[in-house]
Amino acid sequence: MSAAITTVVRDASHLGGGMMNVAQSLHAHLRSSGVTAHFVSGNATTDAAAESHVVGFNGRKLRHLPASVLTSVVHIHGLWTPFEYRAFHEARRRRAAVVMSPHGTLEPWAFDHKWAKKRFAWWLYQRRILQAADLLVVNSDQESGRLRELGLTPPIAVIPNGVDLDGFSPELAGKEREKTILFFSRIDPKKGIPDLLAAWKSLSDHKGYRLHICGHGEAAYVAGIQQQIASLGLTNVALLPAVFGADRWDVFARASIYVLPSYSENFGITVAEALSAGVPVITTRATPWSSLAGEGVGWIVGNDVTELASALRAAMNVEPAALSRMRRKAMAYAGQRFSWDAIARQYIETYNWIAAPEKAAPSWVSSD
Repeated sequence: MSAAITTVVRDASHLGGGMMNVAQSLHAHLRSSGVTAHFVSGNATTDAAAESHVVGFNGRKLRHLPASVLTSVVHIHGLWTPFEYRAFHEARRRRAAVVMSPHGTLEPWAFDHKWAKKRFAWWLYQRRILQAADLLVVNSDQESGRLRELGLTPPIAVIPNGVDLDGFSPELAGKEREKTILFFSRIDPKKGIPDLLAAWKSLSDHKGYRLHICGHGEAAYVAGIQQQIASLGLTNVALLPAVFGADRWDVFARASIYVLPSYSENFGITVAEALSAGVPVITTRATPWSSLAGEGVGWIVGNDVTELASALRAAMNVEPAALSRMRRKAMAYAGQRFSWDAIARQYIETYNWIAAPEKAAPSWVSSD
């Protein structure tokens, strides 16, 4: 008998980004696997989630949830706000086991962003509730190591994120590709977009390629990126609105190369999505994707404009036949690693263990 699971995430709209996608996809796959599962969020879900409960961004309505919710195992996605703090304490009040996923918010770059506020919150309450959790879930060995560096001692499960293939089809994957280098993510300081624009500007020949920057972010920051594009005189760069849900597959399927020059990623779900769509990837050593170069499906660089420009040049110089081979390799690589069916089974085994920890821990759970 599987434990009853409550998935908790503050922002369940499209603006919740990768964290929302993971939480909602996991909930859906738990339910399709026959698990008793509830979904609790601060706002209404973009796509209707069964057994969902909305408690407000401040989480004050958590105490009014039915007695059947926040029991057995509660998995809280995200950190830093009163919502997660209240979810933790309400779960404990109801005697539930608590699992927490930081989703990269403790990686060095992210932790140092808004440094003063985060240090204050860390020592006031955040470290304490993480340390008191029954289990921490991360998406890479890199993120697990970071949590241990911060002195956190609960067991840690390393489980990759899955890719939701709803709306994806082999016909999309096989369509003819445009000469497009695609950035598809949140438009945010940690994503390295100014480096990307500087690297693009430094190249004397773009081989007929265009750069598409597709995403959403705070209005002032997006305006700054638009201003940088104009000031650099980049006529073959387009800043495009965000695309969500199944429609994103058409965007990936038109691109030839994906680029994510990020300064910090615990996983980087858009990298997995790009690979699933057969798009080779350029990303940085600040992400947990160092294996891509060795697998022949991408290029790994430092957070350095010159290195990034060199990788862009190399990608644009790949002959069409070789690029087609890279696409097939990318799809095979992703298909073997990011199936939600397999990942949901890992989660179910992990939840059942944390509900009855006298059993042997799964192999992906470490206590040291």
